[in-house]
Amino acid sequence: METVIELHDIRFKYDTDDWVLNGIDLSIGPAEYVLVCGANGSGKSTLGYLLNGLIPHFMEGEFIGNVMVDGNDTRNLTVADLAEMVGLVLQNPEAQLFNATVAEDIAFGLESLGLDAGVIDARLAQVVRSLHIDHLLDRSPTELSGGEKRLAAIAAVLALEPSVVVLDEPFADLDWDGVELVRRQLRDLHQTGKTVIVIEQRLESVLNEASRCIILENGKVFFDGAPAKGKTILSERQLIPNYPERMPRTVTDERPILAVQNLHFRVNGEEILKDISFKIKKGESVALIGRNGAGKTTLIKHFNALLRPHAGSVLVLGEDVRRKRINDLAANVGLSFQNPNDQFFKLRVDEELRTGPKLVGKVDEKWIDNVFKIFELDELLDRSPYRLSEGEKKRVGLASIFSMQPPVVVLDEPTAGQDGHFKEALVHFLRMLEDFGFTLIIVTHDFEFARAATDRWIVLEEGKVVGDGPPRLFAEKMHATYGESAINHKECVKQHDDKFGKAAIG
Repeated sequence: METVIELHDIRFKYDTDDWVLNGIDLSIGPAEYVLVCGANGSGKSTLGYLLNGLIPHFMEGEFIGNVMVDGNDTRNLTVADLAEMVGLVLQNPEAQLFNATVAEDIAFGLESLGLDAGVIDARLAQVVRSLHIDHLLDRSPTELSGGEKRLAAIAAVLALEPSVVVLDEPFADLDWDGVELVRRQLRDLHQTGKTVIVIEQRLESVLNEASRCIILENGKVFFDGAPAKGKTILSERQLIPNYPERMPRTVTDERPILAVQNLHFRVNGEEILKDISFKIKKGESVALIGRNGAGKTTLIKHFNALLRPHAGSVLVLGEDVRRKRINDLAANVGLSFQNPNDQFFKLRVDEELRTGPKLVGKVDEKWIDNVFKIFELDELLDRSPYRLSEGEKKRVGLASIFSMQPPVVVLDEPTAGQDGHFKEALVHFLRMLEDFGFTLIIVTHDFEFARAATDRWIVLEEGKVVGDGPPRLFAEKMHATYGESAINHKECVKQHDDKFGKAAIG
């Protein structure tokens, strides 16, 4: 069989004693559409680094075996040599966006290939049109939402037109429209003869599209075959979540623990948040829902004064956050960032989880040990959080917030990059926190998770609150899954709008 990628007896480990990949043999042919999946820490991202030469040329570690791309051993090629053959979209899009504007980031790789200006302009125009990101071209990547950064990183790689496209968690952080845009783009690439390799945890978005499914387990190929059979195995191994039914909860304390009043916020003169008002009671579990760029992450950064409003106010426990120091607010509002790298301070995981409790004067070793177990961190405690997989980093970031036991916990995309087993476990943990009286605020595009974990959804659109109520008002009208077709999605939106009025869903 003709092949474009061959891996022979691959073994790789970083600076640990354990092999991250341990005896991988794979052949991938031209025009295949391959889904690579598996539990967190199974070696998926490391496999991706092999394909475009980041291993062995940039990633330090012990590498045994051979990776062949179009018959060439990657040891004998530079990453620049491989760029036209294999394009890799990294799991963390910020690692690929380093120019002043999105347009410059997309053009950077094309310029590196020595293409003339006319070709660069044509490719840039085509890729931004296909991903609907024309409006982002003049913006700095630092100003974008997580989903917008991901689309920009995907565009920068697709513009290179490599014969093999490898995407690591391309659907993480994307709203329903972004998911459909990327799915359509990958379908089109596959149909034109490109080899597409998707490393993904949001499996429903890919299983129906891929022609082949590879499941990794403990650094080895556990399954390699038809996606239909792979789906059965993934369900059996809890890699596709099966959430317990959520029973409606009643919060008896009417006093708001958090109140947002006529909040306005601007960036470079552009109003990002527009007259936002709502109250959240002690013990409520609330999801913030909305499109990429709707203002969700900007909003939650006001809850602990990381951002200050230009008008209006945010009250926590009845006090205006503008009158409180950020360190003092951390004891009351714990915020887990969308990118966990932004919240690490220490070089060991166990030290990271104790930093917050020491800061707020709440060091409870029994509770911290419990958090270690809940987030399955026991085997990572002596490792650097910076050297973990992105999924493992996310778990450490979440755990570091819960270790402080703040009464209000704010989670920004907590399920991004997480396997089904962890998502189920997180739902059970959040329900336990509800029983202890914690107030939970969750920013997410994972509607099935939101429906399992929360009783109330606040919907944002273009910086405004346009919907506020129980999930059934929204989820049932959308069918709340990313695996649906755009036609079904639009029909669900129409049904919702006909009954409830326009609510920024679709």
